[in-house]
Amino acid sequence: MQASDPDSLEWWQKTIIYQIYPRSFQDSTGNGVGDLPGIISRLDYFVELGVETLWLSPFYPSPQLDFGYDVSNYCDVDPLFGNLADFDRLVEESHKRGLKIVVDFVGGHSSSFHPWFEKSIRREDPYTDYYVWHDGKVDDSGNSIPPNNWLSVFKGSSWTWHKERQQFYFRPFLPQQPKLNYRCPELVEDIKNSLRFWFDRGVDGMRLDAINEMVENADKSLDEPRDMSANCPKDYYDYLDHTHTTMQPETFDVMRQWVDVMGEYIKRDGKPRFMLGETFWEALKRNRYRSCGIVPTNMDFIDKLGSKELSGVKIKEIVDLEYRNLPTNAWPTFVIGNHDNRRVSDRFGQVYSDAFNMLLLTLKGTPTTYYGEEIGMQDIQVSYEDTQDPFGKRIGPDHYQTFSRDPERSPMQWDNSANAGFSSSIRTWLPVHPDYMKFNVKTQAACEKTSPLKLYKLLARLRKDPAFTFGSLEYAFTNKDIFSYVREDKSSSSRYLVVMNFGTDEFSAQEGSLSGNPVIKASRGLVKAAGCHVDSSFSTDQRVVLDQVVLKPGDCLVIQLE
Repeated sequence: MQASDPDSLEWWQKTIIYQIYPRSFQDSTGNGVGDLPGIISRLDYFVELGVETLWLSPFYPSPQLDFGYDVSNYCDVDPLFGNLADFDRLVEESHKRGLKIVVDFVGGHSSSFHPWFEKSIRREDPYTDYYVWHDGKVDDSGNSIPPNNWLSVFKGSSWTWHKERQQFYFRPFLPQQPKLNYRCPELVEDIKNSLRFWFDRGVDGMRLDAINEMVENADKSLDEPRDMSANCPKDYYDYLDHTHTTMQPETFDVMRQWVDVMGEYIKRDGKPRFMLGETFWEALKRNRYRSCGIVPTNMDFIDKLGSKELSGVKIKEIVDLEYRNLPTNAWPTFVIGNHDNRRVSDRFGQVYSDAFNMLLLTLKGTPTTYYGEEIGMQDIQVSYEDTQDPFGKRIGPDHYQTFSRDPERSPMQWDNSANAGFSSSIRTWLPVHPDYMKFNVKTQAACEKTSPLKLYKLLARLRKDPAFTFGSLEYAFTNKDIFSYVREDKSSSSRYLVVMNFGTDEFSAQEGSLSGNPVIKASRGLVKAAGCHVDSSFSTDQRVVLDQVVLKPGDCLVIQLE
């Protein structure tokens, strides 16, 4: 990849995005649940960490049946997390420290407790058509049945009968999350005003939740075909190929209107902002969102990489999917973990957590870190009886562990005090991981040698170097274990080799695989960062001969080439 003009890069292209799950970050009240004042109390941590953009998962008023992704008011803060004054203070204090704030916006569906839905049930104008209603069909026995075979992400039909209105309503997720109707002009305008509400309060960007499902086919008589590659029961979402409920043409019209709203504020004060869209589509499909001004998230490391597939070759393949399919002048993004997926240390093994952080922070593009990944946090174990996640509960006790998202949402581990410093409560909303005495911020910051946290800070500082901010990336040596590349800024002659062992065997460079590589074009260099699993003989600013480098599985190095 060729180097970019540094002056042409916006702040969101140069930043690290850090996802905060508010319930689990810091509790300020002692009720066992994280909140906005808790986040404010930890803002200096991000300055020390080298992170400059905070993405907050939903904190809106909600019955919390999907932990905030069922919004009952788009223009307020749930009392569980604080109030609007707390949010304003969060923005103010963040901006004082040079931090940006991005908020999650759940625009595809609301809570069934939203006043809009209650008025729509009663057919009160203008809310009558704010949601997707349908009479359904009549079966041979005269019973009303759903109009089609569309399935919910949470299992079963995505249509729910409403006795009072005497119609079905469409809900791709929980029954308590009715789908908003973007063919209703009044709804479209109300949602745009909700976006304006948060831009007026100073947010720097929006992360748009579930944009693939924003609009469904207008013809509700159409069934979706079976996904012949799926190996699951008929009532599971993956059983069907979602040709009528995802990525419909009208979706892009909605996105353009939202980008236009953001443009009003950019024009007003000249400050760049951005919208990041959640999408699990393959590269060419997700690129369609770029045409309407949305930056699509690249979930390939989550969606296309299983633990049994982990290798240098597979990592390169996934990275190259993004780079090779980028439109001209488009900017790449990379995500390795989030609130809906198992943590890196559990998906691939604790030994590889440093290597994944090094990969994420040294690739060309905007990285997103899920809270706690910088210290190598692991998933917790939760019994079915103690499961909080509705997804896991609906699946049942036999398979809940496969679907529950509780394990990756455990409280942040700050220190070795009770509840890892997250809360003074006797019981937290989810249990703290029992390994918190070792894997916590305070302990890792005080390590005499390296630690996952210290490595993360080093990498965050290295990203300020032009070679990593906007320089070129060229693949170097790759095999079943090793993935490596060179980041270079030609204007300053700054060159770095990034080499990581994602395999299961020890790698030795004695045969000249590094020094003899035509891309590396060097035989020695200075170690600038080393994963904590690397032999202690590697230290920062130590000179190394490339042919003498030996990497065990999970080892990783950044070497400034001489």
